[in-house]
Amino acid sequence: MHSADQFKSTGARLEEMLATREQIGIDAFSMLELELSDLANMLVIGLGDRRRAVRWMCTRHRELDGRNGYQVIADGEAERLWELVEGLCGTPNAGAHAVPASA
Repeated sequence: MHSADQFKSTGARLEEMLATREQIGIDAFSMLELELSDLANMLVIGLGDRRRAVRWMCTRHRELDGRNGYQVIADGEAERLWELVEGLCGTPNAGAHAVPASA
């Protein structure tokens, strides 16, 4: 029975971590919508819905050297992210978007 309690506890902790991760992703995407609204909108339209766009931004991508979208922006490479998203969404328009000075 001790084993079952440990698995139950581990399962509950994992669920809590998942819920926290999801909330952080939603909060980060809300910030993206404020700072880089065109990029956020392109992701939502290109991926079909906001939930998928949130997940995409939080996922590490080989094309971004194993980083997620937020890490790329933080590293000052928003243009690189734009290029990937434009290719993903089929909107070739590189260089025609605003990137905030802080990005």
